[in-house]
Amino acid sequence: MLKIFKASGMLALLVCVMIAGCRKEEFDKFYARPAGLAKPIYQQLDSMGNFKNFLVCIEKAGYKNTLGSAGSWTVFAPTDEAFTAFMAENNITNINNISDSLAIQIVRTAMIYDGEKIDKLKDNFTKAGFVEDVAFRRRTVYYDFVETSDTPIPGFKSRKYISTNRSAGVAYVPSENNNKHITYFFQSYMDTRGLGAPDYNAFYPQSNYTGLNVGPAEIDPVKHDIIAENGVIHVVNKVLLPVKNIDQYLKGKAEYSLFKSILDGFATYTYNEAVSHQYKVLTGNSDSVFTKSYSDIKLALNNENFDKEDPNDAQVNNNSITVPTNTAVEEYANNVLLKYYAAGTKVTDLLKLNKEVLVEYVNSHLYNGQLWPSKFNTQKNILGESPKINSSNIVETKLLSNGAFYGVNKSQRADVFHTVYGNVLLDPKYSLMSKALQLEGYNLTLKIPTIRYMLIMVPDQVLLDLGFSYDTYYPTDPIRYTEPGTTTMVSGRARLRRIIQQQIVPLEAYPIPSLSGTGILETLNGDYIRYDNGHLISRGTLDNALKTGPTYANITNTEIGTPNGSGPLNGIAVYADYPMTYSERPIGDILDEMVNNNSAHPYYKFLQYLKGSAAMYSIDKKEITGVSVGVNYTILIPDNNAITAAVSAGLLPSSTAPTDPLQKDQVTRFLKYHILKNTFAVDGKKKGAFETLYKDFNDDVVVVTVKDNTTTSVTLKDATATREIHTRLSDSNKLGDRILIHSLDSYLDYRNN
Repeated sequence: MLKIFKASGMLALLVCVMIAGCRKEEFDKFYARPAGLAKPIYQQLDSMGNFKNFLVCIEKAGYKNTLGSAGSWTVFAPTDEAFTAFMAENNITNINNISDSLAIQIVRTAMIYDGEKIDKLKDNFTKAGFVEDVAFRRRTVYYDFVETSDTPIPGFKSRKYISTNRSAGVAYVPSENNNKHITYFFQSYMDTRGLGAPDYNAFYPQSNYTGLNVGPAEIDPVKHDIIAENGVIHVVNKVLLPVKNIDQYLKGKAEYSLFKSILDGFATYTYNEAVSHQYKVLTGNSDSVFTKSYSDIKLALNNENFDKEDPNDAQVNNNSITVPTNTAVEEYANNVLLKYYAAGTKVTDLLKLNKEVLVEYVNSHLYNGQLWPSKFNTQKNILGESPKINSSNIVETKLLSNGAFYGVNKSQRADVFHTVYGNVLLDPKYSLMSKALQLEGYNLTLKIPTIRYMLIMVPDQVLLDLGFSYDTYYPTDPIRYTEPGTTTMVSGRARLRRIIQQQIVPLEAYPIPSLSGTGILETLNGDYIRYDNGHLISRGTLDNALKTGPTYANITNTEIGTPNGSGPLNGIAVYADYPMTYSERPIGDILDEMVNNNSAHPYYKFLQYLKGSAAMYSIDKKEITGVSVGVNYTILIPDNNAITAAVSAGLLPSSTAPTDPLQKDQVTRFLKYHILKNTFAVDGKKKGAFETLYKDFNDDVVVVTVKDNTTTSVTLKDATATREIHTRLSDSNKLGDRILIHSLDSYLDYRNN
């Protein structure tokens, strides 16, 4: 029995071995290298016979196994003739004299990720799929590691840094190596965009444009799209080397050193623990390594990527920069950036004195896109502004790894410096006003040259005298206020915001006012100010008559934009010795002051009805019920004769303080219908329907319509739609706190029958 069992076991084992052998044979047959499959890249180059020098570099660089086995690569392979020319240009007598580090640069630059034919290189590989015929760049295998700064890293002995791989936000993403990109120029891409040989040769004047170029090299018109097991080979006639980025290129360019020193002021260094450890492991050097980025300006000039809104958006776009020469920087600084500073002030001093000026100056030279030579005069910069220089100003053109570089002999003229906001920004005497405008975001529209304003300039000393200051100890609320006569400092942002709003007058399409005459102007917050023969008047200045301050501001100077570019481009800057302040008095108090208990005053009878209505007026607070703080209103006051007519018409009782409920309601409705939400002035501007505080029995708001508006009179229509009422100019355009008051020659009838 045991013998039988043993025999059976041996038979089973033999059967298993036979089955396993059959399965292995089938496995090997299924997964065997196909007979017609092309060899890997390394073996292909070896068999082609004209790439001996490149193969030596591949071995020196340690990429023989990578290119000789699996993977997916596109390789721009330089011929032996290309190496002969390269070595002659660089005084290298023998291929074996090429250092390992140089070999690494050559090989890694020749390699890009993913094996692609020429037709596919023109497509952008997005996370959503391929987008055809839009790509002109690809990410190479080459990247820089730790570099040495040519200027001290503030606060540290170490000068070691690694470049940021983002333009904004996150300084460094550890999972990326900040690989350099290579640019190619294919005929179909160039033709579609109206580009050609002049664009290519501007970047590579010593190369021949064929419409099949990569960097300064020609791709062989026949020997390309060579399929390999692990990618695609394109033969080129030049050895390609990694190109410097903008940050690296500027290091050794003395002619641009002044602009570079400005850029250095925006460089930031953040300790990078992971890279510091990696650097020590690889080199034995224990120096701290920092991530170098840029703050405030809109591009990081050492970032090799594009926006990264899509992982591969650098395939379809590139950043660009125009860099003025030292002479050009000095000329513009003396004429514009430093014109309000003492002689001897340097442009780099603004990094401490007024950094925002240099932010605007630098950003005007940056382009968030590939700036082509033939499109130089038409493409807008990163601020959305058209260039103020042209191709005749170009003294040097380079296509760098992360951007097109143009050395220019003239600075870009940033629009901001030639708008009403520029008057505030450039002059250090207005730094507090400038900071307040920036904090509230008003600077963003004030510096748009197509949106017109009158801006009243308020010097720092005046704001300081009013109790305002700027304290960085409170980073989220730096505007502080000290009530005159006290030492208690509180937040002053809301108070200063209200004042700043009253210094900004939107002009829209209206002409710049002749301030030597008289008139009224609406400010940014819907409040109004007046001008009168070289004086400016606000409700706040009028209130000063009750104190010790001025009742108006004296206009000391104006600067008006003209077609030849002198002065602001978008309006008028008005220099005054006092700001347009607002009132903190209730409207009843202001009306009392105006009427002064004078029965002949045209507001007198209306005011008596107002004071006699407990439903509409608070005697103690002197406030009108329904008139909310922070909202703009117009009060239309029928003159005394019109009030008498309203009594006769049955709209008002004869008593200004009735006790009968129906008569009280009658007064309430009459008063509400004469108070409008929002404001209009007798100035020839606003027309249309204005809501009143009055609602009919259906709870519907009843409106008053401004039919005609001139600089001398406004014609109104009431609910009857038949009556016309006119303002009396002499007693109209009176200022309250967010309120305009007009006198009428008749009453408004809220009844629509």
